[in-house]
Amino acid sequence: MRCLKVYCIAMTVLASSVAIGQVIYNSSSTAAEGYQRGLGGVISAQGQRNLSNSQAAINMTDARSAQIDNQVKSVNAFWEKKDIYTERQQQEFAQIDQKRAAYLAKHGLGSLTPDEFDRTTGRITWPKVLEQKQYDQYRNTLDELMKKRAYMGALSGDEYMAATAASKEWRAMLAKQKDVYPEQILSQMVRFVLKVNRELDENLS
Repeated sequence: MRCLKVYCIAMTVLASSVAIGQVIYNSSSTAAEGYQRGLGGVISAQGQRNLSNSQAAINMTDARSAQIDNQVKSVNAFWEKKDIYTERQQQEFAQIDQKRAAYLAKHGLGSLTPDEFDRTTGRITWPKVLEQKQYDQYRNTLDELMKKRAYMGALSGDEYMAATAASKEWRAMLAKQKDVYPEQILSQMVRFVLKVNRELDENLS
């Protein structure tokens, strides 16, 4: 019995020694692994940080690229709209010019032609309808003064006023004769008198 107790005690001491040795061995092994694992964790964290930074840089580059694309598209859209507006304006101006040209061709007042007025002698070739006796006072005044201007080179202030007054009074008389002549004929009569008046204005002294 006593021997059995001694044996049990001996086995207990031996087991304790083995356990202590195992603990000491395992403790040393855990420290090395801990160092390696710690170093690996640091490297892994740095790699993850680098990856995150790289991804952030990529995202920032993509965002900047998208922003530039949007700005370019916005600028292009602006100039496209401006070009369309400018083109439309030019078309409208061209239409206005065409209408103006057509109006002036129909209603514009030109100068007396060489067949209508001889600037060397001052002689006016009046349309037959304006050579009627009822218009003598206006026509004779203008004939006289235009011939004098051709001879003298210019009219005095009073003579110019007399010529323009005769032209104005003649046109006023014609305006009252709407029931006498067809509209087209009356318009031609008024326009001829206006052309004579324009000749006066273009050659002021």
